[in-house]
This record gives sequence, C-alpha cells and structure tokens, in this order.
Amino acid sequence: MPVTLLNENQERRLATHLRLLASDLETLAQAAELRAAGPAYARVREAIAAARQAAERLRETLALPADRAPSLKRRIAAVAEVWAVRMEDLRARRLKSYGAVHPELAPRLDPRVAEVSRALEALADAAQSLPGTDR
Repeated sequence: MPVTLLNENQERRLATHLRLLASDLETLAQAAELRAAGPAYARVREAIAAARQAAERLRETLALPADRAPSLKRRIAAVAEVWAVRMEDLRARRLKSYGAVHPELAPRLDPRVAEVSRALEALADAAQSLPGTDR
C-alpha cells in the first residue's frame, strides 16, 4: 500500500513551483541568443536541459500530476510569494558578500525592498479574490 508523503496543499505548492520553473526554463531555452554556435552556448543549453530533467525527475519521484497547469490565481500567488522571498536577498546586510556596503545604503534601500515585498504580498492576497480554484 503506497504511503502519501504530501498533503494536498504541499502537493499543489510543489507542483505549481515546478511548473513555473519548467516554464522559465522553457523560456530560456527558446532565447534567440542561445542558438549561437560555440561551446559556451552549448554548455548553457545542456545545463538548461539537465535542470529540466532534474525537475521532471523530482515531479516523478513524488508522483506529482503530470504538467497540470495551475490556475491564474495560483500562478500569480506563487510568483508573488517566490519574489517576496527573493527580495530579502536585496537588503543591504545581504549585499556584504558582494563587497563593502556603504553605511548610508540600508536606510535608503531596505525600506524600498520592504515596500516591494509588501506589494508582492498584497498581489498574492489580491489573487485569492480571483474566480476559480486554487489549483
């Protein structure tokens, strides 16, 4: 008897994010610039294909539904949530790994990063009012 490792919400979250990843990788793969000849371009094409295959293996490992496109509601919420998390990496204290941070940067940058994060959270909340299911 198979064991269910994910509840419905976990399954939906993983499936949605994997679908968004697949879409982004497909967009990259179709970039006109990547059609250029040369080992560097070939290496990037191969890396994109490898990332797509790895994501597909993950989907298969967890028996997630095959390429079920999430609803507009879910796609908007997922993109907003992913970017809200990524925005944290743009705070001044996180930029230290890229070099010295000017002492006056944090008061100028961090409130704007927080503003973008709040706007993304509001976008995710607004998406919940769209018609349709969470799938």
